[in-house]
Amino acid sequence: MLWSAATVLAADDDYARVARRFFAAINAQDHDKIRQMFTQQLRVAFPEARQRQYFASMLAQRGKVLGIVETTPSGAGAVVRLLAERGEWNLALTLDRKGLISAFNVTPAGPIVPLPERNATQMRLPVNGEWYVLWGGATEEQNRHARTRSQRRALDLLIRDAQGKSFQGDGKRNEDYYAYGKEVLAPADGAVILAIDGVPDNKPDSPNNFMALGNCIMIQHAESEFSLLAHLQMGSLLVKPGSPVKIGQPIARCGNSGNSSEPHLHFHLQNLPVLQEGIGFPPVFQNIRVTTGGRVRVEKEYSPVRGDTVAQESAEPPAKAAR
Repeated sequence: MLWSAATVLAADDDYARVARRFFAAINAQDHDKIRQMFTQQLRVAFPEARQRQYFASMLAQRGKVLGIVETTPSGAGAVVRLLAERGEWNLALTLDRKGLISAFNVTPAGPIVPLPERNATQMRLPVNGEWYVLWGGATEEQNRHARTRSQRRALDLLIRDAQGKSFQGDGKRNEDYYAYGKEVLAPADGAVILAIDGVPDNKPDSPNNFMALGNCIMIQHAESEFSLLAHLQMGSLLVKPGSPVKIGQPIARCGNSGNSSEPHLHFHLQNLPVLQEGIGFPPVFQNIRVTTGGRVRVEKEYSPVRGDTVAQESAEPPAKAAR
């Protein structure tokens, strides 16, 4: 799909910046802002009515754009590879000297990838007892993982006492932390496709950025539904690739391996089995007790957010999968 007008070249380093603004406006369906980014010639060549139809079709095909994968100079402009919720786009972009868009061409890059709105399988918390949600939710304020495409709805879970501390004593040993060594459970039925062990647990406040996930397990629950449980205790894994697992089955223990400053469990869902290629989506658990601001409630279905304290309310989830 190509739209163009008379072209005057712009500086090469403008393309990524303009592409980010362009697709932020498309995601928001802010058509006035989109037109403000066009040269006058392109506004005439690409009428607003057609513009609305064009970008609505893009969003319907592959969802909102999540970010830029790479930018490559090409001819009179650049090609910007964009990651969307259900695949990728190639944006061929040309700018004038003022940084306005004088021509653009959007083409699909690769197949459409299914992205669930949430898990279809019945799912329980991957831990027993009460755990505090340090990071979780959709916004950057709620979740430091929000900008990472595979982890954008991840949860970081730890245990806190009545004073809000996650450890006793001076906190210099992993054993001081309430979460350390606690059982980690399979969140749903599935099959293990990745199991990494042998990464030493860190000393508190000394994360291992080289092996970011640390010891970890990935489980496939459905065609486009994979869970990742990370920062596990070295030597604690009870499963290996190919192992079938049942919901609630112990699979490891909580540790402090990888890019982790204190013992906690990292958990997220993504739509593909390769970490860097997947796109994260919200985990929804059944029958959990949620405490927020001193208020306690039981949720039949819930996706935790930062500041919640959560616990599995019942031993067994509903008989039917959530849809």
